Amino acid sequence: METARRRVLVLAYFFPPLGGAGVQRTLKFVKYLSTLGWDATVVSTRSRLYPARDPSLLEEVPETTRVIRTAALPLAYWVSLVLYRLRLKRLFAWATWPDGGFGWAPFALVAALRAARRDRPDVILSSSPPQSAHFAALVVHCLTGIPWVADFRDEWAADAHRPDQPRVLVRLAARVEQTFTKRARRSVVAAGYFGLAGLPHDDPRRVEILNGVDEADLATGNRPPAERFVLAYVGTIYGIRDPTPVFRALTKLADRGEIDRGRIEVRLVGSVWLEGFEPPTGIEVQSTGYLDHARALREMSAATALLLYVPSASLAPSGKLFEYLASGRPILCLAHPDNLASRIVREWHAGVVADPHDEADIEQAILTLWRRWHQDGLPDQEAVRRQTLERYSRRAGARQLAAVLEDATN
Repeated sequence: METARRRVLVLAYFFPPLGGAGVQRTLKFVKYLSTLGWDATVVSTRSRLYPARDPSLLEEVPETTRVIRTAALPLAYWVSLVLYRLRLKRLFAWATWPDGGFGWAPFALVAALRAARRDRPDVILSSSPPQSAHFAALVVHCLTGIPWVADFRDEWAADAHRPDQPRVLVRLAARVEQTFTKRARRSVVAAGYFGLAGLPHDDPRRVEILNGVDEADLATGNRPPAERFVLAYVGTIYGIRDPTPVFRALTKLADRGEIDRGRIEVRLVGSVWLEGFEPPTGIEVQSTGYLDHARALREMSAATALLLYVPSASLAPSGKLFEYLASGRPILCLAHPDNLASRIVREWHAGVVADPHDEADIEQAILTLWRRWHQDGLPDQEAVRRQTLERYSRRAGARQLAAVLEDATN
């Protein structure tokens, strides 16, 4: 006898045809939940304010998935943009609280309530950021009684990278987040270090589901060039994700003749959202701009080495870590020693690790890879790829989530 399929109502601003790292987690959950007996109704946005778009990801959305794309009020966006340009940081913080996606929340709420009445889902799943998804999910949960699971892709109230927030907004964020964690049947975090207001790490309602890699996405047939060393940074350059110290180290090494500037190339694969950012001078730099997910993965497998830069203030390993590892290419990992990325690269011998703020340490790490390249060409690391797919597959993450959804409905 065939088991009856169940339905989950998903609230996620980032969903195809939007692109970028924030899309992948929810998309892969929806994709592989379908194979586990869960059909999804997804409430997302049709706003074009977010610039990264990847229509090719629509091919991964299961046929049984109903996608509802709503409008979003652009007023908050334009007001916040003016305040940001005028460097009115406190006013900017107030105008964008709780996040830049709040103009979507009213439309998402209405669409989600309609979907709840029509589809009668067994459970609600919301994904942040933006926090607007949790706000809308909270209201739907309170009005309908449908169990709710909140997925936190990033920290919010405990985010160490919001030091310029007015204290009243920090306290307000903590109180609202505590409401989320109190009302949600389960709270899922993308990393173990996340702090959630009102939910201790040992609370059984807290579940850790790491990001991962989808084996179906992996590029094949791409090889790094034999005649030059290609160091690729794949991802968005923004805010604290500024790999300038690496580029300064490369320039110094080239100036001293310790690396051959004619045989090294830096590839910046992704958007640059950092004012005043200047790529290194004196060495070849290619900037591709934003690429769709498939082409970004091909860039990974065609690089001699991959640059992962996370400042010491952050323990976030970066979602692309697992795709980097699965590509089989060595990683130049510049992150805090306690960062998951540093630990994996070090323990699995998947590359070299250095202090992201110590340029002498960075220079030595680059030289290590450069010399290995001269010795053996830095071959693919098949053991690292295999271990990554065994431990951090998107399919396994969806199985974990299916168990969470099941528990929440009981």
